[in-house]
Amino acid sequence: VYLNKRTLVLGDVNAGKTTFCKNILDAMQRAGLSWRIAIIDFAPDIFGTEQDLSDLKGVGGKLLATNRESIAWLSDSFVPPRLSSKDEQEALQKARENAAKGLTLFRCYAELKRDILFINDISIFLQAESAQRVMELTQSAKTIVANGYYGGKLGAGALSLRERREMESLKGYFDNCILL
Repeated sequence: VYLNKRTLVLGDVNAGKTTFCKNILDAMQRAGLSWRIAIIDFAPDIFGTEQDLSDLKGVGGKLLATNRESIAWLSDSFVPPRLSSKDEQEALQKARENAAKGLTLFRCYAELKRDILFINDISIFLQAESAQRVMELTQSAKTIVANGYYGGKLGAGALSLRERREMESLKGYFDNCILL
């Protein structure tokens, strides 16, 4: 169902997006496809943020394969701009820093020559980059399973509006769009 297709899983905070993708990842591993799989993981570290996140359980979950032996897992230290900034300007700066790290991960992915790509929390990248850029950077993948925030719990500031606009644009690039 997901092989040789582009699938985008969307939802609000704690909707089960990462778990849904992990189930697909596990199935592909059971099918013996691990050597073809790369994961780009944008999930931020929510610990140490300035706001109380007690009502946002599930924010920042990493997409970790059950058996990581043959999987290429690419990540960095990403921060949640909205949850760790005192104002929109600081949030935008953090989003730009996240996007720069993300571009490095996409470059690393291109060198791997793997055709199954999982992208966890693509919305972090879209806070300062474009959907068009994601499309360009993922053209070599025959299969894409990506997830991203698409909700209202994290506010409606400029960063959130930009992220939602880019996510709307990105939806058209995918064969399957699943809203949780």
